[in-house]
Amino acid sequence: MRPSRARTAAAVLVWVVVAAGALVVGLTAVGAVGSGITGEGLRPLTSAEIDSRLAALPATSAPQPPVSPVPPAADARAVVVAGGPGGTVVVRCEGATPRIVSASPAQGFELKDSDGGADRVRFDGDDIEVDVRLSCSNGVPVGDVRVEYDD
Repeated sequence: MRPSRARTAAAVLVWVVVAAGALVVGLTAVGAVGSGITGEGLRPLTSAEIDSRLAALPATSAPQPPVSPVPPAADARAVVVAGGPGGTVVVRCEGATPRIVSASPAQGFELKDSDGGADRVRFDGDDIEVDVRLSCSNGVPVGDVRVEYDD
């Protein structure tokens, strides 16, 4: 039985040496990744290094203020009109004419094309239909919401 014990002890010793080698290789790999594979790791710049790098940049002119767009006329301002339970409509007035900018149905509703033209939006739900009729009052969009329930 002696030879068998010696083989077992040798196998355990080999296993311990291989495990220790694998541990060393793993720790070395983690250390290399942490400090950069190619050597020196990244470190934050000091205030002096930042100042010297900024001083080395070519001089530029002072930033120009942004060009402000021509402000829209008061009657071209877009306004969100509540469409009842159906959703919302963004509208602006061009003179006395409402112009739909966008329409967003609420969850459970969909936007329906309507025969009413640009002054009307329809939202359709499972058992409810919402009709939003748009107009302009003193240059401000107004929505008249009518809700119809299916029987």
